[in-house]
Amino acid sequence: MDLSWKQTLIQTLLVTVIAVNMMWVGLLVARSQLEPAGTAPVVGQPGSPASQKEFRLRYEGVTREGAWEVEHYRMIEIIRDAKGEKIRTRPAGEETHLRYWKGDSS
Repeated sequence: MDLSWKQTLIQTLLVTVIAVNMMWVGLLVARSQLEPAGTAPVVGQPGSPASQKEFRLRYEGVTREGAWEVEHYRMIEIIRDAKGEKIRTRPAGEETHLRYWKGDSS
């Protein structure tokens, strides 16, 4: 009984070692088959300084249209550097208009 247990353990280890070696051979063969023909050298370039983007509504003014008062806002993009200082401000292309009923002006 003790002998069959040892034989089973040895056979299991032998099959495991053979299977692992076959997998390694398969990986090595696949690696040589799938290697690209020509590769470009890797050239690193220094990264740009970290910047933060912030979007805000800027008040553009108010107009009166009949009994309505219309406030105009424009979305702007503020770009700041790593220290938090403003680098650039530019319009983001979005406008918002808020209308308020002011009633008759009489």
